[in-house]
Order: sequence, then structure tokens, then C-alpha cells
Amino acid sequence: MCRIALLEGHALFCSGIKPILEKNDSLEVVTEQKHISGLLPVLKSINPDVLVIDIIHCADNGITLIKKVKRRRSKLPILLVVSKDFSKYFEDYISLGVNGLVFNDSNVGELIQVVESLYNGEDYFSSRVWLLLKNHLRTTTKSSKHEKDTESQLTNREISILKLFCKGYTYKEIRSTLNISQRTVETHKKNITSKIKVRSTAEMVEFAI
Repeated sequence: MCRIALLEGHALFCSGIKPILEKNDSLEVVTEQKHISGLLPVLKSINPDVLVIDIIHCADNGITLIKKVKRRRSKLPILLVVSKDFSKYFEDYISLGVNGLVFNDSNVGELIQVVESLYNGEDYFSSRVWLLLKNHLRTTTKSSKHEKDTESQLTNREISILKLFCKGYTYKEIRSTLNISQRTVETHKKNITSKIKVRSTAEMVEFAI
């Protein structure tokens, strides 16, 4: 018998996860909680085999929650119920030790299959998970490359001036530090904002940071 701990803030899979799981005679939901504050204190006493978490309605995308669970029960298999909008966090979830992901629009059979896989000591990440993760990583890589290309367009002098703006230096202080005229400082700033496509000093500093 697979003993399941369930953290579900809202009913998913129409009627909720618990009734679906308990239709299978080999699965038993030993605790059902709506908040992490109720789950953590009972994890040790109920000793579940699998923890199922509706991550869609968790704060900070469930990252803090997963870390708290792993600190208490590092070897407890964790299954997350996710949506495709969470693909940017898939890499984080896997790195934190999550053992399986199932989508909220999956069918009942797949949910049960994933739970059973985790109970048998196997991880479960469908081809759909890997496809979304791959697409996210490729998009991120392209974005990072674009930022690096933009940065490479700045001259050494412009980078020096940008760093001083980040430190909160005024035009006058930058002029004095670099021994150049204030008009030159203004010209460099204008070139910087044009190259990195921002409009204000605050946006320029934010980009640099």
C-alpha cells in the first residue's frame, strides 16, 4: 500500500486529487493539507511514501516549500502538479530533488502511473516536461547571448562611466574622477543609453546590475 501525503490548495482534476487517488486500492491518502504549515509537523509521524504537491497555487512557485520538505525528509519522493506556465522552474525543481512532474490537464491514469513510479523508486518526467524545459533553456540562452552582444558594444570608457553611475556618482564626481569634461560625461551617457536601449539613469543602472 502506497501511503500518500497531499498538499492541495485548490481542487484540481475536477473533483480534487484525493478521490482520484483513492479509487486505486493500492493507494491511500494518509493526510490532506491545504497549507505547508499543516503539512510539515505531521510528515514524520505519518511517514508517507510519496508527497504530492499542487504547486500551481503555492507562493514563490513552491521553491521555498520544496526546500523545507527536503530539509525534513530528504529522501521522500515528491510529485508536483504543474502547468506548462511553470516550465521556467522545471530545472530548479529537478535540481532540488523533485522526483516527478504531472500536468494539471493530464488524465487520471497518468496521475496514478506517476505516483506508482515514484513509490517504486523511479523518477517520472514525461517527454512533454523535457520538451518544455528544452524550449525554455534555448530561449534563455538566446536572451543571454543578446545581452552579452549588447554589452560588447560598449567601449571601455563607457563601461567605466557606467560603473561609476552604478556607485551613485554625480556628473561632477565622474568628471573629476576620470579627468574629463562634464559635456564628455553627458555624451558618453547618451551613447550608453542609446546602445542598451534605455531612457533614464535608473534604467541604465538596472541594466548594469
